[in-house]
Order: sequence, then C-alpha cells, then structure tokens
Amino acid sequence: LIWLQSLSHLFQNTSDIHSTMFTVQVPEGAAPGSTIQVQSPFGNMLHLQVPEGAAPGTTFQAIDPAAQQTVIGAPAQQMMGVVPGGDFFNGASKLFVKQEMAAIELCGLEAKQRYRISVPTGDNHEGTPFLYITEESECFERLCCGPNRSLKLKLHGGNSKEFPVIMEMHKPFSCQGCCFLRPSFSVNEGQNPLGQIEDPCRCCLMDQQIFDNTGSLLFTTKGSVCQPGMCCPVCFPVHFEVAKNGTRVGEVSKLQMDFEECCLKTNRFIIDFGSIKDPQERKMLLSSAMLLDLEYFEQQK
Repeated sequence: LIWLQSLSHLFQNTSDIHSTMFTVQVPEGAAPGSTIQVQSPFGNMLHLQVPEGAAPGTTFQAIDPAAQQTVIGAPAQQMMGVVPGGDFFNGASKLFVKQEMAAIELCGLEAKQRYRISVPTGDNHEGTPFLYITEESECFERLCCGPNRSLKLKLHGGNSKEFPVIMEMHKPFSCQGCCFLRPSFSVNEGQNPLGQIEDPCRCCLMDQQIFDNTGSLLFTTKGSVCQPGMCCPVCFPVHFEVAKNGTRVGEVSKLQMDFEECCLKTNRFIIDFGSIKDPQERKMLLSSAMLLDLEYFEQQK
C-alpha cells in the first residue's frame, strides 16, 4: 500500500511539473547563454537563460516554479492568471491553433468544435497548449444545418474546458455561399463587447471586415478562393493576408493537411500577429481565424 501511495505521488508530481511547463520563443538579439525576461502563462515574470544552440526565433520549454508550488490542490481558475483586458497571448508573435478530433464526425455527423492554442515551435509544430476553445450549440442545428448553424465559441483561460471562460464569439445562423445572411461574429470579453466580424459577399475572394466596438474598421482578412489549397488541402496551405489601411500587418495560414488530419477531419492554423501589438486587435484576429475555419473549411469535411 505504501509503495502504491509513493507511486501515485510520483505520477502526481510529474503531472504537476508538466502542467507548469510552457514554450518560450527566443527574441531577436538574444544569444545562447544570455538571460531573457519572460512572462509565463501563469502571470509570473521569470529570468531564463537561453539554451545552447537556440537561435532567435526558435523555442524551448521552461517551467514556472512559482506556479508549480500552487498547482497541487488549486482550482483551475487560480492557475493561469489571465488579466481581463490584457494580452491573453503573453506577447507571442504567433499562435498555433489545433482542432481536436471528434469521433462522431467519422460517422458523417457534425460535432461540437474544440481547439487547442499554443505558441508554435520553430518548425511550425504544436507547442504546449495554454488556451482552449469549446463550442456551445444546439444538437438539432449541428445535425441539420452543419457549418451554417448558430453557435458560441468559448475561449478558456487555460489548456482545458475546466478553466474559466475569458472571451466568447457568437455566430448567428448564416447561409454560407449566399449573398444574404452572411456569416458573422460578435466578440465579447466578459460583459464588454470587443468588436464585430463581417464577411460581405465577394466574387472569388474571401474577405472579412473586422470592426472594433465602436464600429470602426480595424483591419481586413483576405484570401483568394483560387489558391491551390482550396482544391487540394493535402498538398498546399491556404493563406489570408491581414491588412490595415492597405498595408500588410499579419497573416492567417491554414496548414496543409497531413494523413492524420485527413482521416480525423481536423485542421491546423498559424496566426502571425506581425506588427499587431494592441491586445484587443490580437483577440479580434484570433476570432477572425476561428470564423474562417467555420466558414470555409468545416464545410469541406
């Protein structure tokens, strides 16, 4: 019995250490062996040494010791330290969005969407998830209306649905492919509206208009429907240019599908914030990427 208890504690401690790990991207100008200051996903400021062989732009794994001390027995709501109104992404220059598999979709039925969000590794693979998205919708609409259904996407301030909801994206019923009832999102952080995303009807162009909570245009997200990735997603990615006042400021890319994703019917996205630094605009760009997936790629399954 004592041996089993010791083994249980060992597994628990290992799980606690893993849950306090996060991905750090080496900033420009930082050399191996130098010390950089970063903020962990748990809200703590840390001084970390850049590992040998880690060049600017590459990533490495780090542990937040302060968070590790509070993880054991702590409720999920106390673990992330997400600041309302602040930058949920802790200054990350890119995000990796990975859709999770739902077994029911293998039967041809529409399931509630779930996504993991992380900072991508240097070779654009998934890092350690620190945010999570779940869907709230009606079963009848999912089965009968597919991607046209009304729904609510909930962004959780941690790597599972057990964490508190920090942002919501509301999509009313829409008619994809028609010139009326176009897909749209209204985005809220708590009780505060962040903005609105519209997708006007365009010929041969995927064109989103992203507005702030006053109705002012923040930026646009555009991509041609003639990209090879729209017809052959296994061989090619699909790119969307994010532009502000006609100037390119970022990019959203749907990565080409691998064999696993073809079988499990999931997608991956890279969100490149580029020169977008404002926390509210970064949240709206994440929302734009989620609407792009629902509009143009869920219907391809």
